[in-house]
Amino acid sequence: MGESEGGERLGGGKDPGPPARKKRVIGVTELSRKNKQVYQLAFSFRGVQCREVINLPHSKANEQYCMRMRAEIIGKIERKEFRYVDYFPNSARAQVFGHAPVQSKLLKDLLEAYRDRVKLTLEASTFAGYRKAIENNLIPWCGDKRLADLKPADIRDWVGLQGVKLKTIRNRLLPLRAVLDEAVADELIPFNCIDRVTLAKLVPVDKRTSDFEPDPYTASELRILLVNITNLSERCAFQFWAYTGVRTGELVGLRWSRVDLEARTVHIQETTTEGKDKARPKTKAGVRTIPLLPAALEALQGMRGLTMLAGGRVFTNTRAAAKDDAWRDSTLARVWKAAHKGTGIAYRNPYQLRHTFASQLLSQGENPAYIAKLLGHKTVEMVQRTYGRWVSEGEKLGFDRPPRQYGVQLLWAPPVDSHVRNM
Repeated sequence: MGESEGGERLGGGKDPGPPARKKRVIGVTELSRKNKQVYQLAFSFRGVQCREVINLPHSKANEQYCMRMRAEIIGKIERKEFRYVDYFPNSARAQVFGHAPVQSKLLKDLLEAYRDRVKLTLEASTFAGYRKAIENNLIPWCGDKRLADLKPADIRDWVGLQGVKLKTIRNRLLPLRAVLDEAVADELIPFNCIDRVTLAKLVPVDKRTSDFEPDPYTASELRILLVNITNLSERCAFQFWAYTGVRTGELVGLRWSRVDLEARTVHIQETTTEGKDKARPKTKAGVRTIPLLPAALEALQGMRGLTMLAGGRVFTNTRAAAKDDAWRDSTLARVWKAAHKGTGIAYRNPYQLRHTFASQLLSQGENPAYIAKLLGHKTVEMVQRTYGRWVSEGEKLGFDRPPRQYGVQLLWAPPVDSHVRNM
């Protein structure tokens, strides 16, 4: 029983045979791995046959989804727009093709890479500020966070704990802002989270504006401190600083080739910052010629027998152990601090010597625009803003102001005739 003579099954009809095979879709394959259904996408990228797994159960809809994804990938490959990491961020091939998933990188790595990259493109003083912000503030705070995990709320929380001026906070965030801007430009994150935070609203009112005001020395205080420096080379350096108002880097970088003792002038051109020489000062306005007050000229005369023959730097650190005898900011500060010992004079950092030069001359009626030029400022606004109190004192003297006194007398010789030519 079971079949008729003609080979037909009982009950009529023909044997249907084995079930028809499912039509194969090119580039999309159903697989089972550890009792889990997945799809495998196959495509060629840069001459390499790639196979990537999509974790979706087998269904008609998911198969269509994988087909569309593969078609989209092939289209981007043809247009040279394909980035492996955009579709397969956890694939080992993403790094092979140079498309590492940067979103998963730690901010510490990105900040350090940025620091190393801008070292040669920024001014030494600017780079020093960036490096300190990265190493002392940003990495300890967010270095262990991943790029994609940093949120505006994190910025707000950090700002609220700083307890410093708004300007300081902005300066500390500069490197992080740059890193996030680069990530936005590279389409790694949708936006820079710092841009979505209003920093001023997170800082106490008394911290929103800078209350910086120069704290210059009086002429008598200055004389006492200079007397207290027994090393001739060191004393001449600080004396010159106080009676020319140069910046720290300009003092350290001054060469004898820029000094004209006969004309009583120095030309400010080179500067030395963070131990590195630069062919130009901080700004274009910083390239200038300064006429020398008698006290400043006296300091250069004191250095003639010490460094002029070598023809290099005018002021050198005679105690330096290194081959380069250029002054460092920290060493200058140490010598200046020692000069205060036993004097009862409140210590201020050496940069106040620049402020002393400006405030003394302004309070004696010197033209603010001229002082701005001597200091190397492009406009007079900086002088008006920084030294407004002393400008007002000078204006009160009127046309009948007495002869200028600051820097006119030599410090280490009998007084000279007070009728010295104006600067």
